[in-house]
Amino acid sequence: MNNTAGFVLAILASIFWGLTYCLDERVLASLSVWKLYFLHCAVGALVAGLILIVQGHSPASLFRLDASEASLPLVAITLVTATVAAFAILTSIQLLGAAKSSVLEISYPLFVAVFSCLFFGGQLQLPVVIGGGFIFVGAAIIALAK
Repeated sequence: MNNTAGFVLAILASIFWGLTYCLDERVLASLSVWKLYFLHCAVGALVAGLILIVQGHSPASLFRLDASEASLPLVAITLVTATVAAFAILTSIQLLGAAKSSVLEISYPLFVAVFSCLFFGGQLQLPVVIGGGFIFVGAAIIALAK
């Protein structure tokens, strides 16, 4: 994929996340966080499974992960962190509403840059730190405004 496709997909993800947050806020008025999270995961697993099968992977391969595909400890860690993040944002949407939660959650690029540097030897570039800092401070200002 080229950069243009990457930008389009990132913006498309942003659009759909915005819609998802608004819909989740309404759904969470009458459904528990864990039930909604389960449904998100179940549908995601079904779609991903169907795509993998269409791509020629056997259904049994969906339940196997070998060392040639990925680092098993990293897979385990990312599953835990994604679960914690999903639970945290769904609970935040339930408590604060979609708009306020999304503004705070959007500060994650700063943390991506920091964790990439700390754990994977990424380079912390000044524009990323400054931009991430502005996003974080801006998000805090908006979220804390009455």
